[in-house]
Amino acid sequence: MSGVELLLIALGGAFGAVARALIDQAAARAGWLAEYGTLTINLIGSLLAGLIVTLIIERSMVSLELRPLLITGLLGGFTTFSALSMQLSRLIAAGDAVGAAIYAVGSVALGAICALLGAAIGRAL
Repeated sequence: MSGVELLLIALGGAFGAVARALIDQAAARAGWLAEYGTLTINLIGSLLAGLIVTLIIERSMVSLELRPLLITGLLGGFTTFSALSMQLSRLIAAGDAVGAAIYAVGSVALGAICALLGAAIGRAL
């Protein structure tokens, strides 16, 4: 990996992390549980991943050179599997196995649906 690619990843990661923090903050101000903020972030990230990958690979509408910036950097900094994992562990520790199961299955299933939707949007452009 070149130095330019690493710089693009770092730049994208910085923007993604800031966007995630802003959405987390807005969700907290709205009185949402932390899980809803994380779910929202991960679903938006899944939709964008499907869209961006489709625009880069299938449609060639976005330069392949931007993939490290957009996918690894921006979406890597934006989405957060570690937060999902910690929130699941808190739900389980609190004895809310049903809530944890709904959150886990919902996050994965809805994430896949959002990625497919993003890809469909990319194909329609």
